[in-house]
Amino acid sequence: MKFRMSSLFVAGAFAVAGVMATGAAKDAAAQMVSGPKVTWNVSIWGKKRAFSANIEALSAILSEKTGGNLNLKLVYGAALSPPKENIDGMKLGAFEAGPVCPAYTPGKLPASMALNLPFLPIPDLAVQKSVHEEFFAHPALVKEYENWGSLVAMITLIPRYEFMGVSKPPMTLEGWNGLRVRALGGVGEAMKRLGAVPTSMPAPELFQALERGLVDVGSFPFSYAFGAYRLHEVAKWYTTNAAISTTGCPFIAGISAWNALPPQYQKLIEDSRDAALAQQAEAYDAADRKYVPLFQKKGITAITYSDAERDRLVAIGGKPIWDKWVKDAEASGIPGQELLDLILTSAKKASS
Repeated sequence: MKFRMSSLFVAGAFAVAGVMATGAAKDAAAQMVSGPKVTWNVSIWGKKRAFSANIEALSAILSEKTGGNLNLKLVYGAALSPPKENIDGMKLGAFEAGPVCPAYTPGKLPASMALNLPFLPIPDLAVQKSVHEEFFAHPALVKEYENWGSLVAMITLIPRYEFMGVSKPPMTLEGWNGLRVRALGGVGEAMKRLGAVPTSMPAPELFQALERGLVDVGSFPFSYAFGAYRLHEVAKWYTTNAAISTTGCPFIAGISAWNALPPQYQKLIEDSRDAALAQQAEAYDAADRKYVPLFQKKGITAITYSDAERDRLVAIGGKPIWDKWVKDAEASGIPGQELLDLILTSAKKASS
């Protein structure tokens, strides 16, 4: 499977879908949606960036279509909740909505961790959109979020993960031995099999950890997250085609907050998701156009593995991790094989 350096596929099928969705959104906006004034507080860690572009786009669409009556108040910088505690804050009713990354707290959302398995056949954001929407609609996932008083209101698109580091560049797989790597979930397990030492930390902590030498390498979605969290200011190298994983970080809402919305507002949110995700895809494309030339200008070494090396990487860190996850999930009452099969089947269908 080939992985592209840039997210320029936006100019293809996804862009067509986005244009159609945006056109529909404009038609709906012309009609307007009447209803009471409602404000949701939305907890977002970090700053405004491509990761939050879908939420920002949704907020703008909802405000426009309701004349400002349905308002998402976006609160950045973990001011409402630390990244690892958004799911807890949701259950407590501390705010109405926000993104969650299950890999930060895998024990709380174990079924969701299927999307963090390394080397899943999800080559681009268009396929990812189809896979994630089917995945989060599965009854096991619906129940998992219900247990935290929440529901998935919209998926979040996240590009494939690559690596950026301050160590000696690992030009071969043997070069990973002993490196301390920020890698979440199944990615961490895959890197452990290469001899690396994985560690988990929220995204905002990684820059300082690299700068202080607490870790050698960070794994982040390419390329926007490297730039958004300033890793390129201290990095010596990055990978271009490790394409080790994607991840699922849905935008969730409190069930009580959702149920309190009038039906026309609920439908409006559902009908606006495609347009919001199309804007997020374009934000990633814009990030590639900005950051890749910047990495090159700063002289950061770009590591591109040969096909043979990447095949070895998949053989070492791919299917063995899938099999182990399925076994562990089934033992804890999660339909692991069913969820993995759903991902693989929906990815194949979306790629055809």
